[in-house]
Amino acid sequence: MHWKKKEFITKQTYKKLLCTGLSLSPIIANLIMEDLCGYIEEIDKILINFNSWQPRLQFTIEVGGNRIDFLDLTIIIIEKRGLEFDWFHKPTFSGQYLNYLSTHPNPQKKGVITEMIDRAILLSSSKFHYKNMKFIVNTLLHNDYPIDFIFNNINSRLKILFQKLRMKENDVVSDDADEEHPPWFILSYVPPISEKFFMIIKNINVKLSFFSLNKLNKFIKVQKDTKFSNKNVMYKIPCKDCDAAYVGQIGRKLFTRVSEHCNHINSINKNQSVMTDYRLDFNHEFDWESVQILDKKRFLNKRLNSEMFHIYMQKNGLNLKTDTKCMLPY
Repeated sequence: MHWKKKEFITKQTYKKLLCTGLSLSPIIANLIMEDLCGYIEEIDKILINFNSWQPRLQFTIEVGGNRIDFLDLTIIIIEKRGLEFDWFHKPTFSGQYLNYLSTHPNPQKKGVITEMIDRAILLSSSKFHYKNMKFIVNTLLHNDYPIDFIFNNINSRLKILFQKLRMKENDVVSDDADEEHPPWFILSYVPPISEKFFMIIKNINVKLSFFSLNKLNKFIKVQKDTKFSNKNVMYKIPCKDCDAAYVGQIGRKLFTRVSEHCNHINSINKNQSVMTDYRLDFNHEFDWESVQILDKKRFLNKRLNSEMFHIYMQKNGLNLKTDTKCMLPY
Protein backbone atom coordinates (compact mmCIF):
# COMPACT_ATOMS: atom_id res chain seq x y z
CA MET A 1 0.00 0.00 0.00
CA HIS A 2 1.60 3.27 -1.12
CA TRP A 3 0.79 6.94 -0.56
CA LYS A 4 2.97 9.71 -2.02
CA LYS A 5 5.75 7.17 -2.56
CA LYS A 6 5.66 6.18 1.11
CA GLU A 7 5.26 2.50 1.82
CA PHE A 8 2.69 2.00 4.58
CA ILE A 9 2.09 -1.74 4.16
CA THR A 10 4.08 -4.23 2.11
CA LYS A 11 2.31 -6.55 -0.29
CA GLN A 12 3.10 -9.58 1.89
CA THR A 13 1.65 -7.92 5.01
CA TYR A 14 -1.38 -6.87 2.98
CA LYS A 15 -2.06 -10.47 1.91
CA LYS A 16 -1.62 -11.75 5.48
CA LEU A 17 -4.11 -9.21 6.82
CA LEU A 18 -6.60 -10.21 4.13
CA CYS A 19 -6.31 -13.84 5.15
CA THR A 20 -7.10 -13.00 8.77
CA GLY A 21 -10.32 -11.24 7.73
CA LEU A 22 -9.21 -7.93 9.28
CA SER A 23 -10.84 -4.84 7.79
CA LEU A 24 -8.10 -2.57 6.46
CA SER A 25 -10.30 0.44 5.76
CA PRO A 26 -10.02 2.14 9.20
CA ILE A 27 -6.28 1.51 9.37
CA ILE A 28 -5.54 2.84 5.88
CA ALA A 29 -7.89 5.80 6.33
CA ASN A 30 -6.15 6.72 9.59
CA LEU A 31 -2.70 6.50 8.00
CA ILE A 32 -3.71 8.69 5.06
CA MET A 33 -5.42 11.29 7.24
CA GLU A 34 -2.39 11.47 9.51
CA ASP A 35 -0.23 12.04 6.45
CA LEU A 36 -2.53 14.74 5.07
CA CYS A 37 -3.72 16.54 8.19
CA GLY A 38 -1.77 18.51 10.73
CA TYR A 39 -2.46 20.39 13.92
CA ILE A 40 -4.51 23.55 13.68
CA GLU A 41 -1.41 25.62 14.48
CA GLU A 42 0.20 24.31 11.27
CA ILE A 43 -2.66 25.25 8.93
CA ASP A 44 -1.09 28.60 7.99
CA LYS A 45 2.15 26.84 7.08
CA ILE A 46 0.24 24.33 4.95
CA LEU A 47 -1.60 27.17 3.17
CA ILE A 48 1.67 28.97 2.39
CA ASN A 49 3.13 25.71 1.08
CA PHE A 50 0.12 25.05 -1.19
CA ASN A 51 0.08 28.60 -2.57
CA SER A 52 3.80 28.58 -3.32
CA TRP A 53 3.44 26.07 -6.16
CA GLN A 54 1.43 28.11 -8.66
CA PRO A 55 0.72 31.87 -8.35
CA ARG A 56 -2.44 31.52 -10.47
CA LEU A 57 -3.83 28.79 -8.22
CA GLN A 58 -4.31 30.18 -4.73
CA PHE A 59 -6.15 28.48 -1.86
CA THR A 60 -7.97 30.23 0.97
CA ILE A 61 -8.98 29.29 4.50
CA GLU A 62 -12.44 29.82 5.90
CA VAL A 63 -12.98 29.72 9.65
CA GLY A 64 -16.60 28.89 10.34
CA GLY A 65 -16.80 28.57 14.10
CA ASN A 66 -19.74 26.28 14.78
CA ARG A 67 -20.91 26.34 11.15
CA ILE A 68 -19.47 26.18 7.67
CA ASP A 69 -20.96 26.53 4.19
CA PHE A 70 -20.20 23.79 1.68
CA LEU A 71 -21.80 23.64 -1.79
CA ASP A 72 -25.58 23.97 -1.19
CA LEU A 73 -25.34 23.17 2.52
CA THR A 74 -24.76 25.01 5.75
CA ILE A 75 -23.40 22.49 8.26
CA ILE A 76 -24.07 23.51 11.85
CA ILE A 77 -22.44 21.88 14.89
CA ILE A 78 -24.79 21.54 17.88
CA GLU A 79 -23.09 20.66 21.15
CA LYS A 80 -24.08 17.22 22.48
CA ARG A 81 -26.65 16.88 19.68
CA GLY A 82 -24.57 16.37 16.56
CA LEU A 83 -25.06 18.18 13.24
CA GLU A 84 -27.85 20.18 11.64
CA PHE A 85 -28.14 21.18 8.01
CA ASP A 86 -29.67 24.09 6.14
CA TRP A 87 -30.07 25.06 2.49
CA PHE A 88 -27.30 27.53 1.63
CA HIS A 89 -27.22 30.31 -0.99
CA LYS A 90 -24.12 32.28 -1.88
CA PRO A 91 -24.10 36.07 -1.37
CA THR A 92 -24.05 36.41 -5.18
CA PHE A 93 -27.32 34.45 -5.51
CA SER A 94 -29.60 36.52 -7.80
CA GLY A 95 -32.88 34.68 -7.24
CA GLN A 96 -33.40 34.39 -11.00
CA TYR A 97 -35.02 31.17 -12.17
CA LEU A 98 -36.92 30.24 -15.33
CA ASN A 99 -39.51 33.02 -15.63
CA TYR A 100 -43.13 31.94 -15.82
CA LEU A 101 -43.77 34.31 -18.74
CA SER A 102 -41.03 32.74 -20.87
CA THR A 103 -41.92 30.52 -23.82
CA HIS A 104 -41.26 27.18 -22.17
CA PRO A 105 -43.58 24.21 -21.66
CA ASN A 106 -45.36 23.96 -18.30
CA PRO A 107 -43.56 20.74 -17.24
CA GLN A 108 -40.27 22.67 -17.23
CA LYS A 109 -41.79 25.36 -15.00
CA LYS A 110 -43.15 22.67 -12.70
CA GLY A 111 -39.66 21.17 -12.67
CA VAL A 112 -38.28 24.43 -11.28
CA ILE A 113 -40.65 24.18 -8.30
CA THR A 114 -39.92 20.47 -7.84
CA GLU A 115 -36.17 21.09 -7.77
CA MET A 116 -36.52 23.89 -5.21
CA ILE A 117 -38.82 21.83 -2.95
CA ASP A 118 -36.45 18.86 -3.04
CA ARG A 119 -33.52 21.04 -1.99
CA ALA A 120 -35.49 22.83 0.74
CA ILE A 121 -36.77 19.59 2.29
CA LEU A 122 -34.05 17.04 1.62
CA LEU A 123 -31.01 19.25 2.25
CA SER A 124 -32.19 20.88 5.48
CA SER A 125 -33.21 19.84 8.96
CA SER A 126 -36.90 20.05 9.85
CA LYS A 127 -36.49 23.26 11.90
CA PHE A 128 -35.51 25.13 8.72
CA HIS A 129 -38.31 23.84 6.49
CA TYR A 130 -40.72 26.71 7.19
CA LYS A 131 -38.04 29.34 6.48
CA ASN A 132 -37.05 27.64 3.24
CA MET A 133 -40.66 27.29 2.07
CA LYS A 134 -41.20 31.03 2.56
CA PHE A 135 -38.04 31.66 0.59
CA ILE A 136 -39.30 29.46 -2.27
CA VAL A 137 -42.69 31.19 -2.48
CA ASN A 138 -41.13 34.67 -2.48
CA THR A 139 -38.57 33.68 -5.10
CA LEU A 140 -41.21 32.19 -7.40
CA LEU A 141 -43.41 35.26 -7.04
CA HIS A 142 -40.39 37.36 -8.00
CA ASN A 143 -40.16 35.24 -11.18
CA ASP A 144 -43.85 35.93 -12.07
CA TYR A 145 -45.26 32.53 -11.06
CA PRO A 146 -49.02 32.67 -10.25
CA ILE A 147 -49.86 31.96 -6.63
CA ASP A 148 -52.23 29.08 -7.50
CA PHE A 149 -49.62 27.46 -9.74
CA ILE A 150 -47.04 27.74 -6.96
CA PHE A 151 -49.09 26.14 -4.18
CA ASN A 152 -50.66 23.43 -6.37
CA ASN A 153 -47.22 22.18 -7.40
CA ILE A 154 -45.75 22.59 -3.91
CA ASN A 155 -48.55 20.48 -2.41
CA SER A 156 -48.28 17.76 -5.04
CA ARG A 157 -44.50 17.51 -4.61
CA LEU A 158 -44.71 17.43 -0.82
CA LYS A 159 -47.23 14.57 -1.00
CA ILE A 160 -44.80 12.55 -3.11
CA LEU A 161 -41.86 13.26 -0.80
CA PHE A 162 -43.80 12.37 2.36
CA GLN A 163 -45.14 9.21 0.73
CA LYS A 164 -41.60 8.10 -0.15
CA LEU A 165 -40.50 8.90 3.40
CA ARG A 166 -43.28 6.76 4.90
CA MET A 167 -42.45 3.89 2.55
CA LYS A 168 -38.81 4.12 3.58
CA GLU A 169 -39.67 4.12 7.29
CA ASN A 170 -41.96 1.10 6.84
CA ASP A 171 -39.46 -0.72 4.59
CA VAL A 172 -42.02 -0.88 1.79
CA VAL A 173 -40.49 -1.75 -1.58
CA SER A 174 -41.93 0.12 -4.54
CA ASP A 175 -43.21 -2.02 -7.40
CA ASP A 176 -42.39 0.64 -10.03
CA ALA A 177 -39.58 -1.55 -11.36
CA ASP A 178 -42.09 -4.24 -12.35
CA GLU A 179 -44.36 -1.83 -14.21
CA GLU A 180 -44.09 -1.31 -17.95
CA HIS A 181 -43.12 2.28 -18.60
CA PRO A 182 -44.63 3.99 -21.66
CA PRO A 183 -42.29 5.20 -24.41
CA TRP A 184 -41.12 8.81 -24.49
CA PHE A 185 -41.24 11.11 -27.51
CA ILE A 186 -39.36 14.41 -27.77
CA LEU A 187 -40.83 17.30 -29.76
CA SER A 188 -39.92 20.94 -30.22
CA TYR A 189 -42.12 23.30 -28.23
CA VAL A 190 -44.33 25.60 -30.34
CA PRO A 191 -47.13 27.24 -28.33
CA PRO A 192 -50.09 26.81 -28.48
CA ILE A 193 -49.81 23.89 -30.92
CA SER A 194 -47.81 21.76 -28.49
CA GLU A 195 -50.44 22.11 -25.73
CA LYS A 196 -53.26 21.13 -28.11
CA PHE A 197 -51.31 18.14 -29.40
CA PHE A 198 -50.59 17.07 -25.82
CA MET A 199 -54.32 17.10 -25.01
CA ILE A 200 -55.09 15.01 -28.11
CA ILE A 201 -52.73 12.17 -27.13
CA LYS A 202 -53.30 12.51 -23.39
CA ASN A 203 -55.14 9.18 -23.14
CA ILE A 204 -52.63 7.29 -25.28
CA ASN A 205 -49.99 5.25 -23.47
CA VAL A 206 -47.11 7.53 -24.45
CA LYS A 207 -45.28 10.41 -22.79
CA LEU A 208 -44.21 13.64 -24.42
CA SER A 209 -41.24 15.81 -23.61
CA PHE A 210 -40.78 19.23 -25.19
CA PHE A 211 -37.61 21.21 -25.77
CA SER A 212 -37.24 24.88 -26.63
CA LEU A 213 -35.90 25.95 -29.99
CA ASN A 214 -34.36 29.16 -28.66
CA LYS A 215 -31.45 28.40 -26.35
CA LEU A 216 -28.95 30.68 -24.67
CA ASN A 217 -25.98 29.13 -26.46
CA LYS A 218 -27.26 30.70 -29.67
CA PHE A 219 -26.86 34.17 -28.20
CA ILE A 220 -24.19 33.81 -25.50
CA LYS A 221 -20.89 32.53 -26.80
CA VAL A 222 -17.95 31.47 -24.69
CA GLN A 223 -14.48 32.66 -25.64
CA LYS A 224 -13.48 29.35 -27.16
CA ASP A 225 -15.06 28.72 -30.57
CA THR A 226 -16.48 25.18 -30.47
CA LYS A 227 -18.30 25.48 -33.81
CA PHE A 228 -16.05 23.03 -35.62
CA SER A 229 -16.42 20.43 -32.83
CA ASN A 230 -20.16 20.04 -33.47
CA LYS A 231 -21.58 16.82 -34.87
CA ASN A 232 -24.82 15.97 -36.72
CA VAL A 233 -25.07 19.37 -38.40
CA MET A 234 -26.12 21.01 -41.66
CA TYR A 235 -23.47 23.52 -42.71
CA LYS A 236 -22.90 26.25 -45.30
CA ILE A 237 -19.52 27.20 -46.78
CA PRO A 238 -19.68 30.70 -48.33
CA CYS A 239 -17.58 32.10 -51.13
CA LYS A 240 -15.19 34.95 -50.28
CA ASP A 241 -15.74 36.77 -53.59
CA CYS A 242 -19.52 36.51 -54.15
CA ASP A 243 -22.79 35.33 -52.55
CA ALA A 244 -22.43 31.71 -53.70
CA ALA A 245 -22.42 28.99 -51.04
CA TYR A 246 -22.30 25.23 -50.68
CA VAL A 247 -24.62 23.40 -48.26
CA GLY A 248 -23.96 19.95 -46.81
CA GLN A 249 -24.59 17.68 -43.86
CA ILE A 250 -22.28 15.61 -41.67
CA GLY A 251 -22.71 13.18 -38.79
CA ARG A 252 -19.06 13.44 -37.81
CA LYS A 253 -17.32 16.54 -36.50
CA LEU A 254 -17.70 19.58 -38.72
CA PHE A 255 -13.93 20.13 -38.62
CA THR A 256 -13.42 16.74 -40.28
CA ARG A 257 -15.78 17.51 -43.17
CA VAL A 258 -14.44 21.02 -43.77
CA SER A 259 -10.89 19.63 -43.84
CA GLU A 260 -11.99 17.04 -46.42
CA HIS A 261 -13.49 19.77 -48.62
CA CYS A 262 -10.33 21.86 -48.35
CA ASN A 263 -8.01 18.93 -49.11
CA HIS A 264 -10.14 17.80 -52.05
CA ILE A 265 -10.06 21.24 -53.65
CA ASN A 266 -6.28 21.50 -53.32
CA SER A 267 -5.58 17.98 -54.59
CA ILE A 268 -5.28 16.73 -58.17
CA ASN A 269 -8.26 14.43 -58.52
CA LYS A 270 -10.18 13.27 -61.58
CA ASN A 271 -13.43 13.13 -59.60
CA GLN A 272 -13.82 16.84 -59.05
CA SER A 273 -16.58 18.14 -56.81
CA VAL A 274 -18.90 21.07 -57.55
CA MET A 275 -16.79 23.19 -55.21
CA THR A 276 -13.61 22.37 -57.14
CA ASP A 277 -15.29 23.09 -60.49
CA TYR A 278 -16.59 26.41 -59.21
CA ARG A 279 -13.16 27.43 -57.89
CA LEU A 280 -11.45 26.58 -61.20
CA ASP A 281 -14.11 28.18 -63.41
CA PHE A 282 -14.41 31.49 -61.56
CA ASN A 283 -11.07 31.65 -59.72
CA HIS A 284 -12.91 32.29 -56.44
CA GLU A 285 -11.89 31.14 -52.98
CA PHE A 286 -14.06 29.77 -50.19
CA ASP A 287 -14.19 31.39 -46.76
CA TRP A 288 -13.30 28.42 -44.58
CA GLU A 289 -13.33 30.45 -41.35
CA SER A 290 -16.91 31.66 -41.92
CA VAL A 291 -18.56 28.25 -42.15
CA GLN A 292 -22.09 28.46 -40.72
CA ILE A 293 -24.10 25.80 -38.89
CA LEU A 294 -27.63 25.93 -40.30
CA ASP A 295 -29.29 23.20 -38.25
CA LYS A 296 -28.67 20.22 -35.98
CA LYS A 297 -30.37 16.86 -36.34
CA ARG A 298 -29.38 13.67 -34.59
CA PHE A 299 -30.83 11.23 -37.15
CA LEU A 300 -29.61 10.88 -40.73
CA ASN A 301 -33.00 11.02 -42.46
CA LYS A 302 -33.82 14.26 -40.63
CA ARG A 303 -30.45 15.71 -41.60
CA LEU A 304 -31.01 14.80 -45.25
CA ASN A 305 -34.44 16.45 -45.26
CA SER A 306 -33.05 19.56 -43.58
CA GLU A 307 -30.14 19.62 -46.03
CA MET A 308 -32.51 19.54 -49.02
CA PHE A 309 -34.58 22.34 -47.52
CA HIS A 310 -31.56 24.59 -46.95
CA ILE A 311 -30.20 23.84 -50.44
CA TYR A 312 -33.57 24.81 -51.89
CA MET A 313 -33.55 28.08 -49.92
CA GLN A 314 -30.14 29.20 -51.24
CA LYS A 315 -30.20 32.18 -53.62
CA ASN A 316 -26.95 31.21 -55.33
CA GLY A 317 -26.31 27.63 -54.31
CA LEU A 318 -23.53 25.49 -55.71
CA ASN A 319 -25.20 22.15 -55.01
CA LEU A 320 -26.38 19.95 -57.86
CA LYS A 321 -30.09 19.81 -58.68
CA THR A 322 -30.03 16.11 -57.84
CA ASP A 323 -29.37 17.07 -54.20
CA THR A 324 -33.01 18.20 -53.90
CA LYS A 325 -34.69 15.60 -56.10
CA CYS A 326 -36.47 13.99 -53.13
CA MET A 327 -38.14 17.25 -52.05
CA LEU A 328 -41.88 17.49 -52.46
CA PRO A 329 -42.93 20.24 -54.93
CA TYR A 330 -44.65 23.31 -53.46
